[in-house]
Amino acid sequence: MTSPRASAFSLPRMAGRLVRTAARIGARYSDDRRGVTAIEFAIVGIPFLMIVLGIVEMGLAFFVNRLVDNAVLESARIVRTGQAQKSSFSADDFKDEICTNLPSFLCNKDKFIVDVTTYTNFSGLNSMDSLFDENGDLKDSFNFNIGCSNSIVVARVVYRWPMFTALLQFDSGDTGSAERLLYSTAVFRNEPFPWSCS
Repeated sequence: MTSPRASAFSLPRMAGRLVRTAARIGARYSDDRRGVTAIEFAIVGIPFLMIVLGIVEMGLAFFVNRLVDNAVLESARIVRTGQAQKSSFSADDFKDEICTNLPSFLCNKDKFIVDVTTYTNFSGLNSMDSLFDENGDLKDSFNFNIGCSNSIVVARVVYRWPMFTALLQFDSGDTGSAERLLYSTAVFRNEPFPWSCS
């Protein structure tokens, strides 16, 4: 005959008691809704903030690209009117001129790549060399030929803009090293200025 004490600690009774206790605790916590908002925010908040910051960063990149476009057009005016030809303008001088047309916080000449090429007619633009090599990397050397009177000039400027989303390489301008290449091109015919150029 088993003692009453031994039957109180039988395995089926203990298991039943454990199940009832777990059910009571589970019911108590399943009715408690105080932490739901924090958990939902933790799940949704981080991706939402990443999307918002990505949108802000893309908008800023478009804004900077428009500033660079304007600076290139303003700087190209010196070439178009012949002032650059008078003063033996160099690629560094062109970068300096771009910097004068940009806000000072954007001006870093090391981040600019300038390629200026001259053509005799507009059909020659079809054979324009790429700024990139066969691997898709920027070339090491670039042209700087501002031409003479009535020359057709293509001024291409690449600006290395720091961007975190460029690491994802969603765009062809993304380098994968937290930089996006912002392009600006100005195509124009030099004015018929009277002085000769070297």
